[in-house]
Amino acid sequence: MKLWYDKPARFWHEALPIGNGRMGGMVHGGITRELIQLNEDSVWSGKHLNRINPDAKENLPVIRKLIREGRVEEAQRLAMYALSGVPNSQRSYQTAGECCLQMHHGDEVQDYRRELELAEGISRVAYTVQGVRYIRESYVSYPENCMVMVLRTEDGTAFSFDCLLGRCHNATDEVEKVDEHTVCFTVDGGQEGISFAAALCAKAVGGFVRVIGEHLLVRDVREAYLYLDIETSFREADYRKVCLDRIRAAAVKEEADIRAVHKEDFGSVFNRLALSFELTDAGLEQIPTDERLRRVQAGERDMGLMELYFQYGRYLLMSSSRKGSLPANLQGIWNDKLYPVWESKFTININTEMNYWIAGSGNLSECQLPLFDLLERVKENGKETAQKMYGCRGSVAHHNTDLYGDTAPQDHCITSTFWVMGEAWLATHIWEHYLYTGDAAFLREHFDVLEQCVTFFYDFLIEDEEGNLVTSPSMSPENTYERADGTYGVLCESAVMDTEILKELFSCYINACRVLTLDEEKVRKAACVMERFPKLKIGRYGQLMEWMEDYAEPEPGHRHISHVYGVYPGSSISYEKTGELMDAAKVTLERRLANGGGHTGWSRAWIIGLWAHFRDGRKAYENLQAILTMGTYPNLMDNHPLGEHDYVFQIDGNLGASAAVLEMLAYSRPDRLELLPAVTAEMAGGRLRGMGLRSGGTLDMEWKDGKVLWYRIVPGRDTELVICVNGKTEEVKLQDGVEYCGK
Repeated sequence: MKLWYDKPARFWHEALPIGNGRMGGMVHGGITRELIQLNEDSVWSGKHLNRINPDAKENLPVIRKLIREGRVEEAQRLAMYALSGVPNSQRSYQTAGECCLQMHHGDEVQDYRRELELAEGISRVAYTVQGVRYIRESYVSYPENCMVMVLRTEDGTAFSFDCLLGRCHNATDEVEKVDEHTVCFTVDGGQEGISFAAALCAKAVGGFVRVIGEHLLVRDVREAYLYLDIETSFREADYRKVCLDRIRAAAVKEEADIRAVHKEDFGSVFNRLALSFELTDAGLEQIPTDERLRRVQAGERDMGLMELYFQYGRYLLMSSSRKGSLPANLQGIWNDKLYPVWESKFTININTEMNYWIAGSGNLSECQLPLFDLLERVKENGKETAQKMYGCRGSVAHHNTDLYGDTAPQDHCITSTFWVMGEAWLATHIWEHYLYTGDAAFLREHFDVLEQCVTFFYDFLIEDEEGNLVTSPSMSPENTYERADGTYGVLCESAVMDTEILKELFSCYINACRVLTLDEEKVRKAACVMERFPKLKIGRYGQLMEWMEDYAEPEPGHRHISHVYGVYPGSSISYEKTGELMDAAKVTLERRLANGGGHTGWSRAWIIGLWAHFRDGRKAYENLQAILTMGTYPNLMDNHPLGEHDYVFQIDGNLGASAAVLEMLAYSRPDRLELLPAVTAEMAGGRLRGMGLRSGGTLDMEWKDGKVLWYRIVPGRDTELVICVNGKTEEVKLQDGVEYCGK
């Protein structure tokens, strides 16, 4: 399964991504000049700071009083002064540098091809110059923990090239010759930040290798092997030594052995899940991927491209989030800027969460483990933030965090900064991971995150005039409401998304307590508080209300659809439990789209999943097509609009859309499984193997004409499951590891 092109990348967003979770590269595939832009997940700007505003706790009661009295503009002005972080910004994820190869041959090329083999995690470039076929291959090995590049000619003709390792035109502190085969540069962050080293060594068959100045020269060789690593002070005190030792250890091995282990490792994860559609035209694989995308954008159907796009999402998560790495950030791991848009942080009012919606269902559960490592750091910082800002026990984080797990409010942005639900939403992923894996040891290890979040809300919630327990200050992420007098507001008490996340959090906590057989008093206390959350309401248009009052909306097509969180990815609103609210949520989605919503990749991905849960395959498929036609770069990466003519890569659109494809094929809950809930004419026939289920285990199935021909469940634990297939419903008891087959 490949992306392939008949010309080099002109821009960064046309290059092809490789990665092992910790380290990544964007391979441009140039002819005389190859550029591989480099990233390492812990290369961030600056040190960890205590940014908690010392005036927050004193002014919190005043802000709450102003909100209760309807003096919202005053509340917002005071919040900006008293609650904002000092300084207001967290740290920024940064590019590590670039590796340039200057080939010593002509530029009149024939039969050019560059490709990315998804199941292998290997990028290849091949072309012919003056009758000689040149081949370059690049990959980042997870087992070897370094990048490997292989250069050769098909017939063994000798060739020469130069290597230059750098960072954004001299944004380094020292470039040095280590030995005749190795160059290295370092960036000294001093006491103010993260230091790191990047090193490259070459091994050749025939010819010779030497270093002159900052250039690594490779001359008259039949084959060349380049080994590259980046190491930071975030993980290693002697980062330069670790970096050099790693590439030297790789260089003494046979590259064929490194490659074989890499392919086995990568394929063993990627190949767990396979998906194919009956209407796929294999002949279209002979057309370059960017041309296939243009045809789809012109209105043609290409189900093979849909399969490729789906698996590309799984590939991107695998390549940017593996055990031991940091989680996938706004750009996964691939970023070519020192100061990227939104600092390429972990935005936790949907984007980071969406990155991992594909983890369980896509049979990549261990790729989510870095998120929980970060969440433990968030928890510890969040305890201090909870106490010093709000006078509360427990732990809290706002709408952004960074590699340090910073939890103070980010930015001076009234529509997002003072949202207190970030850690709470992330914490629900602990229970979600348990549902897919059944790993009770994991649940016990991270249970304290759930408990600290719940404890925070025991203290933070206040009673409203009707006796409900509400959050204050609250907001519906990044949206604005209009009051009866025509003025706009953002801060409020208990925007609906807050209530829905709290329902999910407390449900997860209660269920975890029961699995771990903890004190029943914990369950009783959480259940009593849960009973006092505000009830969801239906508004003037028959829509699910976004706020506790039925405000007018200045931007009815807003990109966030926060108040339908309970439908997806949450579970508190569903046809089987809350049909009336489900209908109202559907009206909400229809109104958003009718007014221009869904204009960003992540928003469109969310919408696909929502339509799947509304069992509307036609609209889900329309939005899946839309993300390809309006939100995708030639290299199939998601493009997020910054303005009328400017875009930036955000990985959440890719990962969220891949997750939504599986939601169309199977509606999976711990006690319920519906097959083909949102199938369409285009997807009416196909095969699926290895989809993860929230009841534990995996699902295989084949279907034709919108009907399941057969299915197989391999349970991951003993469970009782309601299975809905072809209009029929049955209750079955599943036994761990014992296949259950049906039709």
